[in-house]
Amino acid sequence: MDSKRPYKYRALRQGPATSSHHSRSSSCGQSHRSHGFYCGFLALVCLLLTASCTWVNDDTDDCPEGFWLNLHYTYNILDVEAAPEYVRDVSVFVYDTVGNYVTRIDAPQTLLKAFGHRVRIQGIPEGDYQFVVWSGIGNSEYTVSGNMLPLDQFRLSLASAAPAPPDSVPAAPDTIPAASRATVPAASAAAPLPDLFFGSLPPVHFDNAYAVHDVFLMKNTNQLACLIVPLDDSEEMQPDDYTMKVVTANGTMDARNRLVSPQEITYGPYVKDTVTVDDVDYGLLHGIKFGISTLRLMEDTDCRLILEKTETGETVFNISLPEYIGMIGSLYTALGRPLSVQEYLDRQDFYTIVFFLSGANLDQLLQLQVNSWRLRAYHHLKL
Repeated sequence: MDSKRPYKYRALRQGPATSSHHSRSSSCGQSHRSHGFYCGFLALVCLLLTASCTWVNDDTDDCPEGFWLNLHYTYNILDVEAAPEYVRDVSVFVYDTVGNYVTRIDAPQTLLKAFGHRVRIQGIPEGDYQFVVWSGIGNSEYTVSGNMLPLDQFRLSLASAAPAPPDSVPAAPDTIPAASRATVPAASAAAPLPDLFFGSLPPVHFDNAYAVHDVFLMKNTNQLACLIVPLDDSEEMQPDDYTMKVVTANGTMDARNRLVSPQEITYGPYVKDTVTVDDVDYGLLHGIKFGISTLRLMEDTDCRLILEKTETGETVFNISLPEYIGMIGSLYTALGRPLSVQEYLDRQDFYTIVFFLSGANLDQLLQLQVNSWRLRAYHHLKL
């Protein structure tokens, strides 16, 4: 920014306008009352012109300048602005209107804070451009391919997942035969996946004029806290006796945030432990909990939450995760309206899922709780 020449000083240096104003003031002071009113009006206009930048200024200079992307994260379950709290380092990919790569601009957290979570775009010729914004891709858990290639060849993947070939045509995972899907182990499950955000801005015109464009981000990472609680006190569960995992083909995304990889990713728990639940209906219950972190969940992409017995490999349950947690979306009213399954999956990023199980093999679901919502079965459901 050019802090040496703010607008108010540039306006005052316009000699003809300044001198004209003073001459009118002195001459009109000797004229009749209407001329005095006219001169006073001119003085007020000049004052407003010199101060107008301060009225709209949200920058550090008296007169803002530059082309800015203003980052927001309001697409969450609370529908509140959370970008300053959650959005860290940002990478902006700039493409022309047909998707040719132009440049990449990286803004670290310190720079985002300094400019109120805005990113300045500069150093490119005047023209029309589209912008793709990612936050979190610099973490070692993620890898980028097609970094300097056209928009359609960009791929963002888990570091442990092989990225799709850059010249491949994106295909919906449910169109890929199951037999052709390979299983790729997830990255180290020592900790949750780092936060990952995506946003985009369709083609807009870039020039030297001051402009601020809002970019609304979506969070692409989820945390699951899964509790397995038997209703029979005689059934004692130990964490090492069971294995929980999430299996789905969501390890690679393109520049439009679509899932494009046919390979299934297995997400294991980053934490497992015993848990005690003081339930309002059943009292004090003992079970086990698993913490699992995943990338974006999609309603139309098969995603299985699986609990197995470690020693025998016997499956306790194998259910569709989006189907079970998506049932809550139609009940959710915090935003004043029911949510579609996909909107609920995209807005919510943390799920506490409690399975109340019964039966000799814990294969019957009596009750399911997702966050604060509880679904009861009139009859025990076979999982």
